[in-house]
Amino acid sequence: MENILIHTENRDEINLLKEIAKKMGFKAEILSISDKEDIGLAKAIEENKGIESLSFSEAISYYKSLDKAK
Repeated sequence: MENILIHTENRDEINLLKEIAKKMGFKAEILSISDKEDIGLAKAIEENKGIESLSFSEAISYYKSLDKAK
């Protein structure tokens, strides 16, 4: 499965794009800021997977220390 992300600050445009996707038979989901941050964190972890200086548990510990995760 492939995905497309479209960024806009306008709620009306978001709703229009979601409705068009629905009419075309596609699944559409509006991501929250938290969802986008989680995706960014997962991507950073994956990109640094081979780096020995940062373990997965260290990354999770750091992430949990952020105000957003509390």
